[in-house]
Amino acid sequence: MPPRNDAAENLLRELLKSDLHLSDKATFVDRMPGPAAATELRPDYIIKDVDIDYLVMVSNYATEQSIGRLALLKQLLKGPGENTRFVLAAKNIPKIISDMALRIGVITVQLPLNIQVNTIDDGGRITTENAWKVVTDILRNGLTSIKAVSRRAKISYGWAHRITNRLISRGIAERLNDQVRIADLDKLLNVAALERPMSSLIKETVWTDYSESMDAATGLTRLLDRSGVRFAFTGFTAASIYTGAAIRHDAVYLYIQQEEDIPALKSGRLKDLHGIRIQVYIPDRNVTKDSRIVGDVRVVSEGQALLDMAGFGRSGGDLAREMARRHGSTVDKG
Repeated sequence: MPPRNDAAENLLRELLKSDLHLSDKATFVDRMPGPAAATELRPDYIIKDVDIDYLVMVSNYATEQSIGRLALLKQLLKGPGENTRFVLAAKNIPKIISDMALRIGVITVQLPLNIQVNTIDDGGRITTENAWKVVTDILRNGLTSIKAVSRRAKISYGWAHRITNRLISRGIAERLNDQVRIADLDKLLNVAALERPMSSLIKETVWTDYSESMDAATGLTRLLDRSGVRFAFTGFTAASIYTGAAIRHDAVYLYIQQEEDIPALKSGRLKDLHGIRIQVYIPDRNVTKDSRIVGDVRVVSEGQALLDMAGFGRSGGDLAREMARRHGSTVDKG
């Protein structure tokens, strides 16, 4: 799922207000109306326009599951009156789905194909880009409110609430009064490893004549920066830099954002095919936008490094746990 940005979010909100013919007084709110406030099932957006509440679910592709969530929400509200509207907004709405929506009293909104949306149709995963923002924010801040997570991670309250409930239902997080925290780190890392194994992202192995992995990482950082390539080191390379732990000395672990830029690597030191090898990965998201230079090496963000280390499974378990402990202590000072 593409990351949310303020411009895309504002555009989506304006489109919803326009297509629903809302007044100038319409506002986006966090709290569910009336008896719905306590339910675990939440829409992506809640809009209050004078005396009418609009509960909006957003999707790239409308499915029976999309309609089912709204139907369940209507049922949980136990027959709301004329003051509540249920809305399904999607880029693609098949006729069979629009017919179903009409039958159960759900309003449909056709979104432009080029608009960016925060979709919840991700198969229940916790490792999608925005879901992982929720995970790492809770981990970093310890006991925290969902509203605070939404604000810091710059994602909708409905999305943050949904992911938090997903974590709780899996035993990864726990709720204490109105706040949440990560309760089982090992379970979190195990789920992340299953959902997003790094082996699924590897593209190829490139051999160099470097004899030391950190020399390779610094040399390749200079080479790729000069070449204008979007890249960042990850895995054992990034995690060892963040934690100060000893690293595997036979390889460096490198994301190249665009596959067509891989040949730039091969303009470097490739004379001796028995030196440090480069494990090249093509990411499933933009890993370079939050990258940084640490000790002359461009590395992914700490949150991304944690996810990637979890993706190495058992071989990366100890370093992943150390990353998680470090990540969890950088902000939460009480």
